[in-house]
Amino acid sequence: MDAAGHSSSKPKKLQRISQACDRCHRRSIRCRPSTENAQQQCQNCYDFGVDCTYNRPSRRRRNPSQAHASPPNVLAQRPGLTVGASTRHDTGSSHGKVPTDGQPDVMGALAAIREGSRDDLHDLAWRSFALASLGTIEWYIEVYIEIVYPIFPLFHVPSLREKLRQRLHLTDRGFFASVMAACALAAARVRDGATSDHRHLTDSPEKASEIFFAAAQDAIGKDFSKAHGLGSMRACGLLAVTAIQYGQIRTMHEYLGKYMTLRAMQQCHDERFWPPGVSIIEREERRRIYWSMYTFDIYTAVVFDGLMWSQETHSNVCYPVEVNDEDLLAEPASPTDDNNWLRGWNFTTDLYRMLEHSMMRMRRSKAMHNGRSSVTRLLLPSDMPDAQLMDNVLGAYYELPARFRVVNAPATGDRRQTLFGFQAALIQTTLQLVRMTLFSTVTNHDVDSKCYVAEQVLTTFHSIAPQYLRAISTPLVHHLDRIGRILASVMEGLLCEQSYQRVRNLLVSMADLLQGLESGLQPTAGASQDLRAQIEKIDRYTDGQRALYSSVGPQQTTAILSHGVGGGMMAQGQGRAEGQVPTLAAMGLATPLDEFQLPLDLVSGQAWPWPFEFGGEGGMMGVE
Repeated sequence: MDAAGHSSSKPKKLQRISQACDRCHRRSIRCRPSTENAQQQCQNCYDFGVDCTYNRPSRRRRNPSQAHASPPNVLAQRPGLTVGASTRHDTGSSHGKVPTDGQPDVMGALAAIREGSRDDLHDLAWRSFALASLGTIEWYIEVYIEIVYPIFPLFHVPSLREKLRQRLHLTDRGFFASVMAACALAAARVRDGATSDHRHLTDSPEKASEIFFAAAQDAIGKDFSKAHGLGSMRACGLLAVTAIQYGQIRTMHEYLGKYMTLRAMQQCHDERFWPPGVSIIEREERRRIYWSMYTFDIYTAVVFDGLMWSQETHSNVCYPVEVNDEDLLAEPASPTDDNNWLRGWNFTTDLYRMLEHSMMRMRRSKAMHNGRSSVTRLLLPSDMPDAQLMDNVLGAYYELPARFRVVNAPATGDRRQTLFGFQAALIQTTLQLVRMTLFSTVTNHDVDSKCYVAEQVLTTFHSIAPQYLRAISTPLVHHLDRIGRILASVMEGLLCEQSYQRVRNLLVSMADLLQGLESGLQPTAGASQDLRAQIEKIDRYTDGQRALYSSVGPQQTTAILSHGVGGGMMAQGQGRAEGQVPTLAAMGLATPLDEFQLPLDLVSGQAWPWPFEFGGEGGMMGVE
């Protein structure tokens, strides 16, 4: 006691901590005892309400008697705060679920801020965006199910909806990447006119497809060694498809390559190497992803003259079971069902397998070996005529149930009918791609055969119900590019009035078809008008030549041949280049069978508008 009779008490001296706790050590901050709970926690852990642990091995030499001592009892926490266990998903990121005052931390935000690295905080920003955009995400996923899923059924729909309801995309990084990629593709298709509902696209810029694309990009990450399961692989596939929708072919190749890398690392090409005990749902998702991306790989190799990553002979993966998602867990007695829409989807895969071999046949016939001897001709004879091959393909097509051959059924709102309509449209567009590829294996086609193939393809496309064409969207434009190359090769050659009018009408038909596709198709906006303008430009030239010939008369044909049109010198027998025939007026057009040739600046090179740059190289599908 002091002189006044008051008791004096000195604050208890805190014992210095000889070893920093795990959290303070990781954050490189001073670890000091807590003044409130010194026996259980350090002050920092007490302030943040987290476990104060000493689980890392000490660098100091311990007393042998303490070598196996238990770490301090640090389980006590601040009232009202419980830190849950963290979970790891797909790419190995940890997101704890931390209830605070009874409110769950659905994104692991508290754990990321207290314990996380810079990458965790970056992920947290995207998860915050996703949490704020739940309504938009749910709407885009329904759009995906409506117009993308029939072509790329990469999810089990009931599981997808249930996981979104539980907000698992906020904690599972791989699933988050898949959902963001699906939203990016759905948003791009909606923007490009695949549906009539644009209400979510005009509200605010954060609903744009590119925002979701960026979110998926960041979630996939760069360290593929940490990517396990289907999430990141499925996301890469969806981003590759979305890149085509944007018209960004290099980006498409980038994400197709990333998908193939992940597929190889996980040995997804062979079911024997799949993880043991995979569920029925995951097994079917794996099969659908594998064959979806196989067909996409072959498609891109055909239309962009690229490399084929896949070969069906190297694939030991079954086709998806032909049963609806809702009935998948019932394990059907047979994997095939003619009355299920997946029967048509699997047949489309058959067509792409045929297309793979057709393209190999075509490339063998045109290969430049650069000094290498050709061994394929010795091992792989290809003496079957192309017409017979196409007849075989059509024979398989006509064996399908009739509902897969009805391509003009109107939209009724019946989801089951819509699924069958999508398959019928997809089968027909793929059949025409096979037809054009087989046609390209032979050179020096005459005008009639080229026009016949173009007529067959365009007539088929015009017969397909517009809603399915719009849903297939940008990839269909590249089918039209193949037809354009065939017609351009006719325009560059010798023409008569009859053949010219036939090709011109086919070009107009293509412009009509494109106009129906490009109502909002950003990469090709205005292409139909540009194509019509080019047709009119050619018409003006031919009309002018006809008028010039009519004003000159047949008796002056010889003078025209000697002096050229418009006073310019043009030697007889010379038109656009040495050895070619003169133009329309110089030929003295008198009957529909008289031949002429159009100037190069009208029918080749950059004369045709994008995406119909038919001239020049001509690519793999160029026709001679």
